[in-house]
Amino acid sequence: MRDAQVEGEPKAGQPRVARRIAFTLLAVANLAMALIVLAAAPALADIATPLTGHIIGFGIAAAAALLAKRGTGIVLVGGIAATLLFHVWLGLGWPLRAHSAAPASSGENTLSIISINTWDAADNVDKLRAYLATAPAQVVVLSELGPEKKDLLPTLKATYPFQTSCAHRYDCSIALISQVPFEASGAVPYTKEMPAFVWARFAGMHVIGTHLYRPSRNPGLHARQTEAVAKFIRRIEGPVVLVGDLNTSPWSYSFKSLKAQTGLKSARWLAPSWPAWPVVMPQVALDHILISQDLTFVASHAGPAVGSDHLPVFAQIKRQVQRTRGPGVGGLRLAASGLHLDGEFLADFGSEHGGPRDLRR
Repeated sequence: MRDAQVEGEPKAGQPRVARRIAFTLLAVANLAMALIVLAAAPALADIATPLTGHIIGFGIAAAAALLAKRGTGIVLVGGIAATLLFHVWLGLGWPLRAHSAAPASSGENTLSIISINTWDAADNVDKLRAYLATAPAQVVVLSELGPEKKDLLPTLKATYPFQTSCAHRYDCSIALISQVPFEASGAVPYTKEMPAFVWARFAGMHVIGTHLYRPSRNPGLHARQTEAVAKFIRRIEGPVVLVGDLNTSPWSYSFKSLKAQTGLKSARWLAPSWPAWPVVMPQVALDHILISQDLTFVASHAGPAVGSDHLPVFAQIKRQVQRTRGPGVGGLRLAASGLHLDGEFLADFGSEHGGPRDLRR
């Protein structure tokens, strides 16, 4: 009789294992939050800051599991699942759909833009071509579009006839394509202090596309590139739109610093865009569209899966009348900045696809 009862009872080791896992997770979450909150070096903290929401959620789940008298494992797994699903909801759920449901006005003062990290490791050219052939936005910035995918651009000429890119170089791998004619445009390759970028000017509005280095690989380089981009943006006159995979999240020190130094602002809702593979379950907002104070967001949301590990990020922006970018953001002085002042950067001076001189109004 006793043997039958023992067989029907849960194994004593199972609750202990669940509690050990919960305790370990809580300790890791506390250490990560200490790194984020107390770190003397924000560059190192930014390795963890993109996952701040997850760290908080996992820590709460672990604490609740340890406090539970029964069902420790169920509480722990449920809390982790709730954290993941909450971030999916932020990207694909009601808040973003509600915000993007605002009527999208059209006219000379509006521009729709999409940022797509195409994922250089994926063979997804056909999916990208099919998506972009639908003309989801007037302007598209494509990152991780290197030599193996550069042949995608000519096939999109019918939809996006105006193009500037450095897709032929692995150290650049960015393109900007548009349905709207450029006043001027250009592409600048990577240097030790500045990430590669593409740019175009539309009726005095500058759109800058770039791709910052991942902080988890080299936090110092990520911080230096963020600082260089901020200095660069401050020297551009008129409305500015910064687009691309910035490898930073709203929690990140580098993201906050970039906004503080440039006066750029983000959309009301920031759409988690990664990861979108092997299933579409975005958790972290790594891709961004930031705009200057003389512009405003009409709509913003994440786009559909296009075969990349990132979702596209969409925004429709509108020019505000008689607004300035505020103090501390002066005119363009690229020559004095010392950024990219090499032969390749100056090679296109005076041409339609020009160098930094054409960024002046």
